[in-house]
Amino acid sequence: MSLSPHILLSNLARERCVAKLKDLPAFIRSDVEPKVKAAVLVPLFERNGELHILYTLRSSNLKSHSGQVSFPGGKIDENEKVIDAALRETYEEIGVPGNSVDVWCEMSPVQGRDRNILITPVVGVIKNLIFNNLNPNIHEVEEIFSVPISTFCNTANQAHLKYEGILLPVYLHGKHKIWGITGYITHFFLQCFLPSDLYNVDFTRKGYKLEELMPSKL
Repeated sequence: MSLSPHILLSNLARERCVAKLKDLPAFIRSDVEPKVKAAVLVPLFERNGELHILYTLRSSNLKSHSGQVSFPGGKIDENEKVIDAALRETYEEIGVPGNSVDVWCEMSPVQGRDRNILITPVVGVIKNLIFNNLNPNIHEVEEIFSVPISTFCNTANQAHLKYEGILLPVYLHGKHKIWGITGYITHFFLQCFLPSDLYNVDFTRKGYKLEELMPSKL
């Protein structure tokens, strides 16, 4: 199987991916009740004939997770549905209207490292995206960038962070390192989205310490 967008976004591939995503367990600690619920969009789109995943670099002015790579998203408002929250936040952060996103499904919720937040990812394909026309909210987003699917499949771009005895995935792409809950979600999505013969992983090849991944404060 190839990495062709035509194949990866076909109805058959979509059905297979969604079925696998729905079988994922919830990654929740039973000993801590999260105080905040949030939703993020895992945005796929085609760029220069290749499928990409879109990420944002959070503004250094934000109080939490400033300067870190993330998916577009944020807190779920009261009485708001997960998908609606992910689409609303995506529009507010990068200017992509909700009606241009073909939503596939929700993924299982994931608890943040501090265990106070529960994040539900939503997988969707942004239709007819012109990357250079994206409009980042300068108060929340420092940069918008994308990573080709092929980059994730190259073990030279894979590393790890050892946290509480567990190896957590880190992906390298130019100046950016995708790690933490964003790397975690990326890995589990790719496991469901790509055949195992294409998505070969070896996170053990290089290790990082937490302080190496945290943005420096000037």
